[in-house]
Amino acid sequence: MDWFRKVKMKKYFVRFAVLLFVAGCAMQAPEVSTHYDPIGNRTDLMSENLLDTPGPPREMVWLNASRIWKGFDKSSYYLEVEYMARNEVGFLEIPPGEALTIIADGEAMKFAGDGSMNLRKPYKKELVRENAIFHVDKKALQKIAAAKQVKVQIKGNKGLIEREFAKENTERFRKFVSTYAQ
Repeated sequence: MDWFRKVKMKKYFVRFAVLLFVAGCAMQAPEVSTHYDPIGNRTDLMSENLLDTPGPPREMVWLNASRIWKGFDKSSYYLEVEYMARNEVGFLEIPPGEALTIIADGEAMKFAGDGSMNLRKPYKKELVRENAIFHVDKKALQKIAAAKQVKVQIKGNKGLIEREFAKENTERFRKFVSTYAQ
């Protein structure tokens, strides 16, 4: 009888392990990830916020948001533009200064950053990638999150990219702001 009970328990354990594995595979990555540095600062990052383009894309653009929390009421906020294109399209070459404009319900907000000079690199064999980070304040994030229509303009030395928030972008942005920028 004891042997029979062990076999039955192993059978249930295997089923449970398989169920956990399947559930783990079905889970999506979190929309916001949190990282701690050795000093104890906390970074909350909303990434993978891809901005769609009508028609076939020439390049892919993400507009991500982050908060670096350094203690009670000591947070810094950033917007990050992530750009990726085929080698033949090349880099956008985002310059230092006001290279990011967000138009929230018709109101233009310009954001300055250090550009992408040190954040440009080939990606795999056929792609190039660059990132630029822009300081933003909490009020600007709140305006973007509250807007019904959000347009994004990224000015580079090699062109201008324009995108508009889709419903998913608006929802993700609102969730980030309501949790981390209130």
